[in-house]
Amino acid sequence: MSIGSTIKKLRISKKLTQEELASHLGITSKAVSQWECDRTSPDISQIPALCNFFHISADELLNINLQKCNEEKQQILHQYYELSRKGFMKESWKLLQDGIAKFPNDYTIMIHLSSCGEILCKFSDYSREEKDLIRNQCAEYCKKILEGCTNDLTRHSATSKLCTFYAENGETKKAEELAGKMPIMVLSQEFLFSKIYKGTKNKDAKQRLKSNLLQFFINSFESNCKLDSGENLYSPDEMETLREKKIAILELLFENGDYGFYSGELSDFYEASARYYASTGDVNNTLERLEKAANMAIDFIMFMQGDSLTHTSLFLKGMVKKTSNVSLTTSDNQALLILKNMERKEYDIVRQTEKYKHISDMLKPYIEINLWIKI
Repeated sequence: MSIGSTIKKLRISKKLTQEELASHLGITSKAVSQWECDRTSPDISQIPALCNFFHISADELLNINLQKCNEEKQQILHQYYELSRKGFMKESWKLLQDGIAKFPNDYTIMIHLSSCGEILCKFSDYSREEKDLIRNQCAEYCKKILEGCTNDLTRHSATSKLCTFYAENGETKKAEELAGKMPIMVLSQEFLFSKIYKGTKNKDAKQRLKSNLLQFFINSFESNCKLDSGENLYSPDEMETLREKKIAILELLFENGDYGFYSGELSDFYEASARYYASTGDVNNTLERLEKAANMAIDFIMFMQGDSLTHTSLFLKGMVKKTSNVSLTTSDNQALLILKNMERKEYDIVRQTEKYKHISDMLKPYIEINLWIKI
């Protein structure tokens, strides 16, 4: 039922003429007539007066079924979580775009749209123009969140993403200004929970903190950057040395081989290392690291096939990592990603070897496994 039909129904129930209702509201009878014929709608400033006069809520006047709306939004978000966890980011973007069209002021959908857009701009095959458009849309969502949302976590997330969008657009000053308003790392919830709790809860909080710090450390450990001089910070040889150090750190921390999520990370590191050695013409090291990459890819798939992994290595002893909390940036599984990379020109020097064919045959049985349907 339209708002005009609702007003007409309420007016008739009170046995009022259009003129009488108009008089009570301080408007013309023509305005009421226009509403009831759905030619125009009341201005937002007139909604409170209508609600007060008819003793109803704005939701009733606007014919909003809050429970139904909440159920629809939860369904959208549930579908998004499932799609995004599986790496279907383009499908996630379309779903959330439809959601924001239906619920244009929902901050939860906005922040997820921004997260989805951030991933698409980093990892998708969209053109530069398409990525710029997505980035600008996401920046507008983040601004809208900061203008009206009161949830601190959502606001902090929006600030973080907006900093990224500004930086990628070359708006460094705006990014710096926003970043300067954010709390420092030691004021984060992980640090605070590790101080609050005692006993087992303290152990759990500190393990979550260690896991998050390890993830941050591993992701930033190997990163290269271009200096003001135009030169890269690290040479290719130095980048390989850093990769080896990163691999050694993970092997040291997970002495029992219970890498879990990190087996996927190790698979990426070993494959990048294999490519480096291929570029130098080192056949033996290329094949050795490529085989390790394949083994770690298979380990990651097996980890994802289960519901969870309980770490036994001392660093995270007793910590449970649930596969339902693991999100990826692509729908391809790890075996397929390795096989795709093995098609690169760098691997021409080993393509005809028996070991290369063996590694390819190792991976092929796993490429069709849906990581999100449990055996």
